[in-house]
Amino acid sequence: MAGDDKLTLAEVQTILRHAHLDTTGRYLTARVEDLHDKLLEHYTRPRPQPVYAAGYDPDDIKAVFGA
Repeated sequence: MAGDDKLTLAEVQTILRHAHLDTTGRYLTARVEDLHDKLLEHYTRPRPQPVYAAGYDPDDIKAVFGA
């Protein structure tokens, strides 16, 4: 249940009748396959382009944040 996307951890806590969320958290384990998929998705996602407020000189932005 703890790995089910449709249930919140608080709901699982209530179902299992745990007094503390820490007890329910013991059932959370990261699967290597899931971590691999999420990391692959993260690193293949396009990076958001920074947007600066109007009025800033592009050369000043470059000097502060680099190219």
